[in-house]
Amino acid sequence: MKKSILLFWPSFIIAVLATTVFYSIFDPEELTLHGKTLFADKLTAYSVFLLISWLFGALNTAIVLLLEKSSRELNGFEAPPVVDSDEDTPLP
Repeated sequence: MKKSILLFWPSFIIAVLATTVFYSIFDPEELTLHGKTLFADKLTAYSVFLLISWLFGALNTAIVLLLEKSSRELNGFEAPPVVDSDEDTPLP
């Protein structure tokens, strides 16, 4: 649960900020591709862009979470226990 919160909450904030900035510059009704409008209404345009930017934000956050792990966590290597040399020597 903690990993999913670490993944989706920052990416949601990134998506909201990206959507706000993008649509403060561009009008959704003026977005066209080959002369056809991309979206029927503004709400659809906002929703699609929010979901796409949330996906890219989640991908970015997942890469950051992967890179912050140590090599031992990634490779599954467990260090052998340290044995105190005094315990191995027989008592006189």
